[in-house]
Amino acid sequence: MSEFLEATFDKFIFRVKEEYLYHPDELWVDIQESYATVGLTDFLQKTKGDIIFLETIGLGTIIKQGEEIGKIETIKAVETLISPVSGKVVEINPEMEENPYIINEDPYKAGWIYRIEPANLESDKAVLLNAAEYFELMKQKVSREAKKLYG
Repeated sequence: MSEFLEATFDKFIFRVKEEYLYHPDELWVDIQESYATVGLTDFLQKTKGDIIFLETIGLGTIIKQGEEIGKIETIKAVETLISPVSGKVVEINPEMEENPYIINEDPYKAGWIYRIEPANLESDKAVLLNAAEYFELMKQKVSREAKKLYG
């Protein structure tokens, strides 16, 4: 069994990691015992293009679900990142400062951005989608993007 759900459009394969949770604003969450790892979805990194810069919030910052937690700059646009969970930032991926493009290469593993110590995980989960739910949402987004490109 694959660890990803996949949808193909044109030359792109969009992947959704099955055991993660997803915020509708394109960030994934991998919940561990004492922290939640957060990163960008495959859909976001593919549709926005090569990431050339990542602006993060500071270590120790207290955040709420739905608040801005940074920005990515790509060759196409600047995109605001929205926190999928509430809590305290306890780690920032040290690779991101020098190599933000690692998100494009491996968005679900090496390309993680934050580790957050959750504050309200049970209530945050009410907003998050499981992989199958997010996969359906992503397919709708792919369809909308295709209509923009091809009419």
